[in-house]
Amino acid sequence: MNRTSIRLTLLPEASCRGVGEVPASTARRQLIGGLLLGMVGVVTAEPVPLVAVLVSTGLHALDYMRQGLRELGFVEGQDVAFAFRSADGDPRDLPGLARHLASLKPAVLFVAGPAALDAAVHATSSVPIVALDLETDPVRSGLVRSVSQPRTNVTGLFLDQPAFAGKWFELVKQVVPKARHVNLLWDASTGPWQLAAAKAAAQRQGFDIDTLVVRDESEFERELIDGLRRKPDALVLLSSPLVRARSKQIAEFSMKNRLPTISPFSEFTQAGGLMSYGPDVRDFYLRAAAFVDKVLKGARVGDLPLSMPNQFRLVLNPRAARALGLTLPPTLLAAASELID
Repeated sequence: MNRTSIRLTLLPEASCRGVGEVPASTARRQLIGGLLLGMVGVVTAEPVPLVAVLVSTGLHALDYMRQGLRELGFVEGQDVAFAFRSADGDPRDLPGLARHLASLKPAVLFVAGPAALDAAVHATSSVPIVALDLETDPVRSGLVRSVSQPRTNVTGLFLDQPAFAGKWFELVKQVVPKARHVNLLWDASTGPWQLAAAKAAAQRQGFDIDTLVVRDESEFERELIDGLRRKPDALVLLSSPLVRARSKQIAEFSMKNRLPTISPFSEFTQAGGLMSYGPDVRDFYLRAAAFVDKVLKGARVGDLPLSMPNQFRLVLNPRAARALGLTLPPTLLAAASELID
C-alpha cells in the first residue's frame, strides 16, 4: 500500500474509563501510543482505516481486538488505527459514547455486550457493527433478519440462549442434587432474552426462581445480600460484562455465605468460586477480529452470517466444593476442561 498522509487525534480523558485500578493519567499515556487514531511520522496514500471499540467496562476488548488483527497481518498505525471508549461500569454513558464514536466515521464499530450493542444500533444505521454479545437473541430482538443473512448493519458472535442456559441448571442439579430454590443474578442492561431463556430452563428442570436485578456496579452487594434472605440452595450468574468484571467479589461472597454458585466466566472459578460453564472469552474476541478483518477488506456486513459457537469450557474448583460440603461427581470431573484445586 502507498502511504502519503495521516492524522493524529488524541481522545479526551473519558477514553480511559474502564481501566480498573490504573490511574486515568497513566492509562491515558498507555493509550496514546497507538491505541487511538494514528501515529506521527507514518505517511499514507489513504486514511488509515479506523476501528472504533465500545465496551461497558474494562480494556480487554481493545487488547484482544488489537491482538486478533495483528495475528491477521494488520500493522497498527499503517493498516489500522483504533478509537476506544468505555462506560466504566455505568451503562447510562454508553449512548453518548456510541454517538461520539459513530461521528468519527470508523470503518467498523466493534462492541462488546448487549448494552454497548444497543447504544451502537441507536447511534448509527450506516456504520458496520461487529458485536460480541453473549446475552441477546439477535433475531427475536430485531437486530438482524436471520442468522445466515443479517441484512442490517450488524453481525458478529451470539449464543443459542435456551440451550446455553439449560446447561447451567443441569450442572446445578448434578452438583447440588437437593437444590430446588435458585437465585438468578441478572444485569438488567443486558435485555430480556437471556433472563427469559434461563427462567424457562429452570422451570423445565423443576427449580423455583428468584431474580436479583442489578443495573450498574453499585448494586451488586445490596442485591446479593438481599438474595440471601430468600434462602436459596444455589446461585446462577447470568452473563454480562459487569458480572464478569465482578467475578472475584461474587466468588468471595458465595464462599463466605456457603452458597453454591455457577458463572458463565472462568474468572469466577479461578477466583475461588465453585464452577463455571461458558465460552472461552479470549477465543470469542479473537473470532470477532476475523469479522472486523472481513469488513475492513470490503465485505458487506449485512451479508456476513452470524457465528453461534457451541463449544464451551466447564471449569470446576474441587477445593471450593469441599469447603461447601459438596462432592463433585466423577463423571463431571472427567468432563471438565479445567480443574482448579
